[in-house]
Amino acid sequence: MDFGSFVEGPLLWIVFFIFIIGIIIRVAFFFYAIIKSGKDKDFRWSYILATFGRSFLPFHKAVTKKPIYTTLRYIFHICVIVVPIWLSGHISLWEESRFEWGWRPLPDAWADWMTLLLLALAAYLLLRRIILKNIRLNSLKTDYFLIIITALPFMTGYFLTHGSLDSIPFLGHNIWTIHVLSGEAMLIVVVFLFCRTRLNEEKCTGCAACEISCPTETLESNDEGKLRIFTYSHHQCICCGACVNTCPEEAAELRHEISLGMFFQKVPKQEIRSVELKMCERCGSLFAPVPQLNKIGQIITDDYLRFCPRCRKANLGDTLYQLAPWTKKLEKSMK
Repeated sequence: MDFGSFVEGPLLWIVFFIFIIGIIIRVAFFFYAIIKSGKDKDFRWSYILATFGRSFLPFHKAVTKKPIYTTLRYIFHICVIVVPIWLSGHISLWEESRFEWGWRPLPDAWADWMTLLLLALAAYLLLRRIILKNIRLNSLKTDYFLIIITALPFMTGYFLTHGSLDSIPFLGHNIWTIHVLSGEAMLIVVVFLFCRTRLNEEKCTGCAACEISCPTETLESNDEGKLRIFTYSHHQCICCGACVNTCPEEAAELRHEISLGMFFQKVPKQEIRSVELKMCERCGSLFAPVPQLNKIGQIITDDYLRFCPRCRKANLGDTLYQLAPWTKKLEKSMK
């Protein structure tokens, strides 16, 4: 058996097996994480099913902040899913397989246009990461790899169906093997690909607005000692973008990450951010994140930022008492 036959035969079935089993495991981990959350048991199953359904509509909460970018990502992901499943050439392979499955395909013209659209969007996403400095500095090598590995099966498939590389001997003779191999690589990447929340340390003030808006309790914050610690469960996240939409500092972001370790890691939640808490100068209690007070202090410079809410009221009462004319007369009469 030569390499091409191996790629198109045994390796293809191995990849499909890993893909199916991997998706089943991830769904099981998702249900496990949701069940272990603190939701009301009486509504748990309806909540779980509704949450699972929402996971098929990622980023919908972030549309209001980045409407154009989010729409383009929607289109990109739709093309990624629709073209491979409803391409007539792929359906023919399923019909000829031992399963003999078949379904109505997309018109070839539609498949071509969707493929070209996907490739154009992939080029846009890649150039965006290269050209825009703030995005480039926050990008990892895997971010570039993910865009390339996603676009490669579509590019090779388009060249294959249109004979674009037939004039190049090596590519013309091996384009089918390259196409299958790139598709297998993409399927493997999908199993270990996570879209997870990150909190930008330079922007995050620790206000916990992201935790309040999170519909699945994926994000949690707990005050431990002098720190507020944010924890996160990647298997529980439905990528709804609520944290992105709510964050007043634009510190929350959804980022793709390829990780074998994250795939097998169910519990516990992982720490993704910690901020120091401010101590009240009057009673010594911890009452607010230091970065948040520093942000407020750029606008308001009153001394009450040094005190907790209870002590602020006490200070205000003392001030009003000292300013009220009748209190001074009462003090004089008592002398």
